[in-house]
Amino acid sequence: MTVAGAHVTVAGAHVTVAGAHVTRADLESDAVIVDADIVERIRAFPRRRTYLLPALHVVQHEYGWLPGAALEAVGAHLRVPKSEVYGIASSFPDFRLREPTPDVRTRVCVGAACRVAGGRYAAAEQDAAKQDAAERADCLFVCGVAPVAEIDGRLVGRNGKTSPFPATNASDLVQDGSCSRAVADSAHAGGVRVGCAGNCWQAPAISHDGGRTWQGAQQTWRKPEGARLLADVGRVDPYALRTYVALERALSLGSDAVWQLVKDSGLRGRGGAYFPVGAKWETARNTPSDRKFLLVNAEEGEPGIYKDRHLLEGDPHRVLEAILIAALGMAATEVFIFVNGEASLSQHRLLTALEKARQLGVVQVPVEMRLGAGGYVLGEETALINAIHGLRAEPLARPPFPAVSGLLASPTVINNVESLANLPDIVLNGADWFTTVGTATTPGTKLVSLAGAVRQPGLYEVALGTPLRTILQDYGGGPSGELGALLVGGPSGSILPPSLLDTPFDVQPLQAVGGVLGAGGIVALTSEACVVDAVRELVAYNARESCGKCTPCREGTQRMLGLFDDVRVGRGHAAILQTIDELNDVMGYASLCGLGQMAPNPVRALLRHFPEAVGEHLAGRCSAGVCTPC
Repeated sequence: MTVAGAHVTVAGAHVTVAGAHVTRADLESDAVIVDADIVERIRAFPRRRTYLLPALHVVQHEYGWLPGAALEAVGAHLRVPKSEVYGIASSFPDFRLREPTPDVRTRVCVGAACRVAGGRYAAAEQDAAKQDAAERADCLFVCGVAPVAEIDGRLVGRNGKTSPFPATNASDLVQDGSCSRAVADSAHAGGVRVGCAGNCWQAPAISHDGGRTWQGAQQTWRKPEGARLLADVGRVDPYALRTYVALERALSLGSDAVWQLVKDSGLRGRGGAYFPVGAKWETARNTPSDRKFLLVNAEEGEPGIYKDRHLLEGDPHRVLEAILIAALGMAATEVFIFVNGEASLSQHRLLTALEKARQLGVVQVPVEMRLGAGGYVLGEETALINAIHGLRAEPLARPPFPAVSGLLASPTVINNVESLANLPDIVLNGADWFTTVGTATTPGTKLVSLAGAVRQPGLYEVALGTPLRTILQDYGGGPSGELGALLVGGPSGSILPPSLLDTPFDVQPLQAVGGVLGAGGIVALTSEACVVDAVRELVAYNARESCGKCTPCREGTQRMLGLFDDVRVGRGHAAILQTIDELNDVMGYASLCGLGQMAPNPVRALLRHFPEAVGEHLAGRCSAGVCTPC
């Protein structure tokens, strides 16, 4: 068998890879011989390193991990040295470089929402030995049904407590998202299967009135009024063919008019930086090039954030229509959609929508989907581009910015799913309509991933500027216990006390109190939780996720973790806070990308808003009884 110039005899006596003789014993050193069909599938990729990530996905999907022999076969075909293949694979946390233990196929979520729900070590009905051997997952992204584990590749919510579906009629809408599938067999329920309307806490649920109200096992829930992005999520069959009215309108307006409309609307990106979308498009439009790319970031690897998954699972045609409008407005010649590799339902529904849109003839630009393999750093634009280029997921120094030189050294606009999902409404209703909600500086709505100690955890759409108290009480049903703190903005966000509940959910008001809006995650903690321990977990996550490229982040996050552990168990002293403060400044000013620059945020917020708790730990006490003194 010839693999692009390399002779391979599968299960035979020898393999020649890229001209070098490799014995059968070498291949069997990791107990795996590359199957003939896998070699053929690798061979099907063009011989360019930009296909390294897809090829690695093929291998892991087949074997459940990345055997050394398979890595060599991938490198030989794509002309990438095996040392680089290994180095690149090791930069993505979802790739497994060691064979999993055969009888342990469990990953336990240790994210903040699951810890609040008591799932730090729970894994459904696993015994103690298997719990100890289980892998830890930073987040499994179905926080509304916490605590969560993954057992044999299937998500299991609520510590394994499954729920029967209510009786359904053929016309009933059936909640069928990743959250409901984790607690019930919604994939095979009757009725019309739709995405989760945001009522994850209620799963499994059905609607008799077209998605306005939902019935669960014990409670009826009415979908909040005023939704824009979520208007059809939980109302329409994600697999049903739809007309692309907004795209038709955009085509009639033309590229220049669409760009001007988006610019006039004041739409800002919803991924965390809140940079004006129109300005980013303008830079790419004004940069001369025969090729221009739109790169849609649907990786969404930030713990506690699941907004893009809901949009892709519940209304993939809206997302795809938005992508095509954006490609028109920024004058893209090609589109890449980068989807989280473990968001299988999102992948399937978006690919189905893409195929149906192609059948309609509305896709007039090449669109290619790529799967990620985890990594918080992929929220940084140049790290995402590196991943597609077949390089390590590491950021690059800027300038040039991607809008000038990005994918394949061409102008590239990177927008996330939520940002783009606003476009169909803007095209149909105009810029003035878009600004009727939200604030003057940040118009529109924001999707909020609400989890933790609330009665109704799920995904909600609120006008920007809505007070945190309203989000917690009116949308989340109120705290499930005495409120102790809010984690706002994810691992690079902040921890805020209940006294700040009247703070508007917007960029500048949160910044004024040491907070961060981020991608819109909120995790409520009860007064029984330890705020020092909660922030320590965020510090540990940032240390694990550092790509290691720049010294301030690589060394600083580890050093911060060590200092925090000293504080947590009473080994610290008053002077340690000055060291932490100085280290925060170094990371904030000197790190190469946002991960290191924003890693100090939760630490600074803790020191600002919870000095008593920090002082208590310095004295060797933890009133919550969570931290163990040395």
